[in-house]
Amino acid sequence: MTLKILRFLVALSLLYVMLYLGKWVAYALPIGIPESIWGLLILFTLLVCKAIKTEWVMPATRPLTRYMSLFFLPVCGGILDYVGVLSENVGSLVIANFLSTLVSLVLIGGLAQWLFRQDQGQEKDQDHSQVKQGVKYDE
Repeated sequence: MTLKILRFLVALSLLYVMLYLGKWVAYALPIGIPESIWGLLILFTLLVCKAIKTEWVMPATRPLTRYMSLFFLPVCGGILDYVGVLSENVGSLVIANFLSTLVSLVLIGGLAQWLFRQDQGQEKDQDHSQVKQGVKYDE
C-alpha cells in the first residue's frame, strides 16, 4: 500500500512539474497559448521521445480520467448563467459549429487523400526500382 501511494505521489509530482514547466514557457513566450496546454505539449513530447515512461504517470492519470466528468460540472453550472445570451445567439452558434465542422472534415479528408496518394507513389517508385534491378516478386 505504501508503494502504491509513493507511485501516485511521484506520478502526480511529474504532472505538476509539467504544469509548472508550461507556466514557465507561457511566461517566456507570451503568444497566447495557455500554460496548461504548454504543459501538456511538454508532457506529450517527453512521452513520445520516451524520456518519461507511461508507467511513471499512469498511477495519477487513471483516477483523473476516471473522474473527469466531475471536472465539467462547474463549467456546466457556469453556462446556466448565460442561458439568455446563448438563446439570443443560438442561430449564429449553430451555423458557426456546422461550418467549422464542415471545413474541418473537408480539410482533413483532403489531407488524408493527399497523404494516401503520396504513399502510393512511393510504393510505385519502389516497385519500379525493383523491376529495373531485375528483382521480381511473385504475389
